Amino acid sequence: MGKKVAFKFGPFVVDPGERLLLRRGEPVPLTSKAFDTLLVLLNRHGHLVDKSELMKAVWGNAFVEEGNITVAVSTLRKALGDEGRDHSYIQTIAKRGYRFIGRVDELAEPEIAPQPIPPQTLSNPAIQPQPLRGSQIPLAPPLIRPRRFPTSKLRIVALALGCFLLTLILVQAHKTSAAKSQIRSIAVLPFGNLNSDPAPNHLGLGMADAIITRLGSNGQIFVRPTSAVMKYENLPTDPVAIGREQKVDAVLTGNIGAQLDRVSVTAQLVRVSDGVLLWAESFDDRPQQLSELEREVEDRVARSMSVKLSGDTSAVRLQKKAPDSNAYQLYIEGRYFWNRRTDEGLRRSIEYFQRATMEDQRYALAFAGLADSYTLLASYGIEPTKQAYPSAKAAALKALELEPSLAEAHTSLGMVAFYYEWNWPQAEREFQRSIELNPNYPLAHTWYALELAAMGRLDESLSHIQRALHLDESSPSINTELGRVYYWRHEYDLAIAAYQRAIKLDPQFSRAHARLGIAYAGQGHFSAAVREFKKARELSGPDPYLEGLIGYAQASSGNVNVARMLLHDLRERSKHEYVPAFSMAIICVGLKHRDEAFDWLAKAYQDRSTYMVWLKTDSLFDPLRSDPRFNPLMNRMGF
Repeated sequence: MGKKVAFKFGPFVVDPGERLLLRRGEPVPLTSKAFDTLLVLLNRHGHLVDKSELMKAVWGNAFVEEGNITVAVSTLRKALGDEGRDHSYIQTIAKRGYRFIGRVDELAEPEIAPQPIPPQTLSNPAIQPQPLRGSQIPLAPPLIRPRRFPTSKLRIVALALGCFLLTLILVQAHKTSAAKSQIRSIAVLPFGNLNSDPAPNHLGLGMADAIITRLGSNGQIFVRPTSAVMKYENLPTDPVAIGREQKVDAVLTGNIGAQLDRVSVTAQLVRVSDGVLLWAESFDDRPQQLSELEREVEDRVARSMSVKLSGDTSAVRLQKKAPDSNAYQLYIEGRYFWNRRTDEGLRRSIEYFQRATMEDQRYALAFAGLADSYTLLASYGIEPTKQAYPSAKAAALKALELEPSLAEAHTSLGMVAFYYEWNWPQAEREFQRSIELNPNYPLAHTWYALELAAMGRLDESLSHIQRALHLDESSPSINTELGRVYYWRHEYDLAIAAYQRAIKLDPQFSRAHARLGIAYAGQGHFSAAVREFKKARELSGPDPYLEGLIGYAQASSGNVNVARMLLHDLRERSKHEYVPAFSMAIICVGLKHRDEAFDWLAKAYQDRSTYMVWLKTDSLFDPLRSDPRFNPLMNRMGF
């Protein structure tokens, strides 16, 4: 792109040939697409570059959203320190494009010799790992060549008899060992940090998550999901104790360390039944080959277990072509934040997944991660459904276009059909397809259970949520959803017990407190309900959904003035921010203002509110069921 010269502006030098951005001689990390965007703007400095022109120059004929340009420019501005209101380098021309406005000098030769760019997520040079590739730990001592005996007949017979007995012993030992070594289930723990850097170990959890995703997809091996092993992050590792707690046959542990030009990974597979080390190996390569290192670890684990399982592990490779190295590192960062399941974590995961798809437009897992993130943003009520779900669907369809066998993408499509399109048969088909592809994917069973419950098929719903819990019994989220299924079955005591288990697993899990409050309200214990709603709000921050539940409980317990004040506040907030219409509707239900409640429910219907899918089963709506307007609303939703 452009002339083979260097550009200089402010304290920066850009060398197109070496693809370097230098600030006072020091390399500045920059993604590939952001660097390409910078080159286009520099080559046209002082002139407007239309968005369409910029997209064609950087992404060619690939299908990408306009938002990718925004992300690339935002990344550039951060790298250049140009994020203020008055930009010094990159000017935005509303609805048109961008212009590079800084003074640019073109140099015949770069002023500073090229230096390697330190990857974004691999910036700590604290350790100097030695090349260890292939230093496999032997599992048995080398065979010793036997002595030569004299060739007398007696000794020949004795030797033959001895060999025969030895063969019998070895065969029996092999059978005993093989029976004892059957590995049908595994937990992959977050990789430790070989560096001394105290920052969050994104690589360690990301490496584990990638291996879990690939191994779990083959359907032959039961793999504990990432949510089940996250709690062991940064904790002392006892593979046998953890394996017994997770009820698996083997545990994979490892460490990862990074410096500017090398990444080192160590991994070991331990059998839980007797603590025997089945396999251990060290790997070492350039940061650009991180995805290949992950695949090597994954393949070694799969081969170790495929012998015992007599299975074909070729299906483990979801994607034959390794992703772009920058894209892979960004994907790992995205999964790290997605697994946090917080509002901030989900937003940050979207940023990283988007950047990964910009770096590698054929990276199916990155598109699937983007779909997962948008789906949760909408289902949690963080973003308007009309904004988040179409983005989730587009990303999931792109992922399936690239890799049709991704269970995660089918699950996200199922959630879009369920929560947003209200296409119940299509949602069921997507969930069933996801489970067919990966029977051990707990999220597919969990979300399918929710759709079945909304349909009133509560026995089937309970079966799937219990299957999800079997796969990931330490998940606060799945325990919470189990409580919801019991709640919809009007088994409030069982629901409360499930919510309390979820809170015990994670006292900071605000949604478990909110659901517990709803169960208390179902029993008529409104003061306890308000306490739990307020606890949830304390943990999560201001949330109009929780404000609506507090107003409902206050109104139901006779505190009418408090409920009216909350309703007024939500109305005012809805004028300048997204407030689910359901929040106002449920307060009106508590106040027994039926007309206003139906007005807000009509607005929730128009907004495609996710809360409307519970119209058939949630007892919160019971006071409205006798109204002649209720059944027509149910019919409009397809119930």
